[in-house]
Amino acid sequence: MESELPNPSKIKLIVCDIDGTLLDPSGHVTDRTATVIKKILKEYPDLYFALASGRSRPGIIEIREKLDIMNNPKTEFILCNGSIICDYTGNIIWENTLSIEFLIKFYETLKDHPNNSFAFLSGDDSIMFDEEWARRAQGYGEQTVVVNKEEFIEKIKAGKVKINKVGFLVNGEAQAQEIEEFTKELRNEYDIECAFTDIFLEFLSKGINKGSGLSQFLKQVHITKDEVIAFGNGGNDIQLFKNSGWPIAMENSQEVLKEHAKLFTKTNSEDGVAYMLEKIFLKK
Repeated sequence: MESELPNPSKIKLIVCDIDGTLLDPSGHVTDRTATVIKKILKEYPDLYFALASGRSRPGIIEIREKLDIMNNPKTEFILCNGSIICDYTGNIIWENTLSIEFLIKFYETLKDHPNNSFAFLSGDDSIMFDEEWARRAQGYGEQTVVVNKEEFIEKIKAGKVKINKVGFLVNGEAQAQEIEEFTKELRNEYDIECAFTDIFLEFLSKGINKGSGLSQFLKQVHITKDEVIAFGNGGNDIQLFKNSGWPIAMENSQEVLKEHAKLFTKTNSEDGVAYMLEKIFLKK
């Protein structure tokens, strides 16, 4: 396996998914992972390190603090499955928003569904209409705002709020597949893609995903895909893998992602990210 590893001197960016990848099963950055990443960024000062996640900015602050990268200018992050890119200070340097027409049609289509719980992502805020779901989202570090549904929809109609993505809150993959099929015609009409992550079935503009977010970032910093290492574990990391030269799947990855990996590492419960980074950059 050692002979198959990338040459560290030719790598300019490490991009890493968060949940199920960087974090352990309890949702934390382990001391080992934090130590390894800090050491590598110190020994390779020109190396970029980017988090790529379905989360919004508030959901990654604690993680960035644990990694001690809050003040590192080479630690941009890709949020909301590629619909927002922020610089290391948290300023948005690129974003994609959904059309008002789609958002209204989406709401009208699903408002009478028996499980009609939504989450609209607008910048830092996950806007919801249900207290219970808001509490669940807070468990992922999200900054939730519970509002009156009808009043908020009127704000969307009036163009008073920008929406980066909309999520349908689901209980498990089976329900996600049911909603995905239910909205197939709507998604085709408006060129919308969806991705299932944990408790959300997320709807984004077609072509917007972690991979497209990565491509946007690579253009800005003049890095080629062959100079990128990417870690992931879920189906929403497929495009991220396709846009990196060295896609590395966790042992706990979904099978659909493993088909797109060049290398494999240990599970997130075994510090898989740290394990592989040590092998590549610290030669352990």
